[in-house]
Amino acid sequence: MRRTLLAPAAALVLVGVTACQPSLELTSASMPDASIAQIDLVDAIKDEAPIDRPIVVHVDHGRLTDVVVTEGPSRVLKGELSEDGRTWTSQRAYLDFDSTYKIEATAVDPRGQTATFNDQIRTVNPDGFLKATPTLEAGTEFGVGMPLTVDIDEAVKDRAAVEKAMIVRTPKPVEGAWYWTGPTQAIYRTKEFWPGNTDIELDIDLRGVEAAPGLWGKDNVRTTYRTSDSVVMEADAQTLMMKVFINGKKDRTIPVTMGMPGYETLSGTKLIMTKERTRIMDNASAGVSRDDPEHYRVEVDYAMRLTWHGEFLHASPWAAGAWGNSRISHGCTSMSTDNAAWLFDVTNIGDPITITGTPLRQNPGNGITVWNISWDNWLKKSATGAHMTSPEV
Repeated sequence: MRRTLLAPAAALVLVGVTACQPSLELTSASMPDASIAQIDLVDAIKDEAPIDRPIVVHVDHGRLTDVVVTEGPSRVLKGELSEDGRTWTSQRAYLDFDSTYKIEATAVDPRGQTATFNDQIRTVNPDGFLKATPTLEAGTEFGVGMPLTVDIDEAVKDRAAVEKAMIVRTPKPVEGAWYWTGPTQAIYRTKEFWPGNTDIELDIDLRGVEAAPGLWGKDNVRTTYRTSDSVVMEADAQTLMMKVFINGKKDRTIPVTMGMPGYETLSGTKLIMTKERTRIMDNASAGVSRDDPEHYRVEVDYAMRLTWHGEFLHASPWAAGAWGNSRISHGCTSMSTDNAAWLFDVTNIGDPITITGTPLRQNPGNGITVWNISWDNWLKKSATGAHMTSPEV
């Protein structure tokens, strides 16, 4: 006799026996009406949200089937769904300031029940914006001593956040650090001189950076530079000889004269700031009376400025007997016309010269004097310390 056993509608039924252990499954009649899928925003700040983090929608106990994020009445924000269907992430690198983003999402749980989600976030509305401007024109080629200077139009409080947003890239890593001269200027210098013939990229991406309470960056400025051949000069006031190294090898030793007593050349490392084929030098501009025996007005060839107060490298054919023998200048380091012409031709703005053997030290700010600050003292004015440059992208 054949029997049929009917289970009550709400009863448990046995399905799929594995390893002699039955698994259990709810019948449709026993399912709860609500979906067990739980949709939410990940690490979201609902009000005054920063603009530099994506909108992330995630579901537990289910899969997302639809996510729509709109800015304003109709602008749809694109996003990407993870392979497991549980996480949706907006693709834009930055959101807009002072904007509302509405999020509508739908998910399905393992039983096919759907869940919906509606929420919104509003991004920060800054009190003001700041702008960072590199002082060197994009595409500039400069000598291996040249630092990178950035001027900022508003006072920076969070220097570490701003430093992290100012990225320096080179093909091979070079150790360097930022140095704050004050709240509106930062200078980047490498620990040693830049390598010669090297591409440099300065990427200042302050978008989404709060530099001070209520003060945000909104722009990205990317500039590229290149160093010339490495030309490094060393001049000794005791021997009155200047050695010139090109790409690491000594190329020439030049007899020079330097500042006489009372007009001593400053010892220290300075950079070539300007180059002029000819220049009228007149110390009346420095307050020397034209009746003073030390007054001079002379036209010089191959003038390469080293300090603001008037030190130059230049030709001095009138001082032929002093080259390599005595100091007779008013502070300049000068040489024969042939040597000055050669030096003028091989050097670039930003090439360094280190002068030793005089009683006076280079005073800060009298030219580009960053190389007269020890590396330890340089790091004391950095908010993030020394780091290696990032590879180029």
